Amino acid sequence: MRPLPLGWRVMRALGLVLGGCGALMVVTVMLLENRFIYFPTRYPEGSWEGARHAPVPIDDVWLQSSDGVRLHAWLVRGAAPEVTVLFFHGNAGNVSDRLDWLIDVAGLPADVLALDYRGYGRSEGRPTEAGLYRDAEAAYRWLTEERRVPPARLVLYGKSLGGGPACELAVRHPARALILQSTFTSIPDMARVALPIVPRALIRTRFDNLGKVARLTIPTLIVHSRQDEMIPFAMAERLHGAAAGPKRLAAFTGAGHNELIPLQGKKLIATFRDFLALSR
Repeated sequence: MRPLPLGWRVMRALGLVLGGCGALMVVTVMLLENRFIYFPTRYPEGSWEGARHAPVPIDDVWLQSSDGVRLHAWLVRGAAPEVTVLFFHGNAGNVSDRLDWLIDVAGLPADVLALDYRGYGRSEGRPTEAGLYRDAEAAYRWLTEERRVPPARLVLYGKSLGGGPACELAVRHPARALILQSTFTSIPDMARVALPIVPRALIRTRFDNLGKVARLTIPTLIVHSRQDEMIPFAMAERLHGAAAGPKRLAAFTGAGHNELIPLQGKKLIATFRDFLALSR
């Protein structure tokens, strides 16, 4: 058999190299995908002692998800609460890192249930998309069944990654309103921004917030900074455009992704208060 011409041999070798690189990329994404999305810290790391000296009562709440994972949450009790806020935090740290903000939100006035997803804080397990949905269900069930909060008084509030479980709950269960702060359209869309070399087809985690808000009829408030360096403001515009029910887009300026609360906290609370007054 005659040997292949040099050019063909070079092309075949190059194809094998590229094929090997592609296979390596697939394996890497499959193995490390969750590490690109979730950055939890476990108890005792965090600011747990602050809850003992808080100006409002804070109760430890223990929940169990449908797959048996034990979860921890804080119930921050406001004075004469008009609503109950179910708060889902972002992808890093744990609930104790949000203590000051939870106290501010309780001043709406509201009771606030702040959940630590599986793998975060004092909660067991490891975070996954399906797992976070189960965790959100457990929190919703505790509020509506154990604490007997009427859905008409329940506000779902998701910040950044927390927009994923908040949107999932909103399409499954009734609620008074939905607040999305600094939230993305989907994880594949975020991968295109953060890891543009990774093909969308390799991303298994979805968190398809864009598709879900298009199915909602409850009032939806979308809050985002135009200077958000992690999640582009254009994603907030797309979420607002897709939302099917009454909606508002509150655009902030002069703050990055993690600076919106410390720099614009008072204005944020005022925005929430105005929105909730209109959603009665």
